[in-house]
Amino acid sequence: MEVKELTFPEVEESYLKNIIHKQEKGVVVQCGSVVLTKGQLLPFKTLDSHEISYLISGKLKVSTKDGNEKVMNQGDLIYLNKEEIRETETLEDSKILFFLFNAVQK
Repeated sequence: MEVKELTFPEVEESYLKNIIHKQEKGVVVQCGSVVLTKGQLLPFKTLDSHEISYLISGKLKVSTKDGNEKVMNQGDLIYLNKEEIRETETLEDSKILFFLFNAVQK
């Protein structure tokens, strides 16, 4: 068991802060926080992991290359498959808590 305090990156550091990174029984699990400012755009990309994110505050628009588009408001959760090519537009200053899950490659 491990308890960690939820902290956010300082503006001078980076927009992302890793809080937990564990590899157990063939699965890699990561948890972190993100701070985005209004107007910031994270361009289309994929990740090596499945992602679940919780929007603590703010407002985001998440779009996928296949044309799917969702607006996230404070308190919303989103699941993104690791193969989905996604882009995130920050509509309001936002704080996000994310979880990444991936099977270990042998």
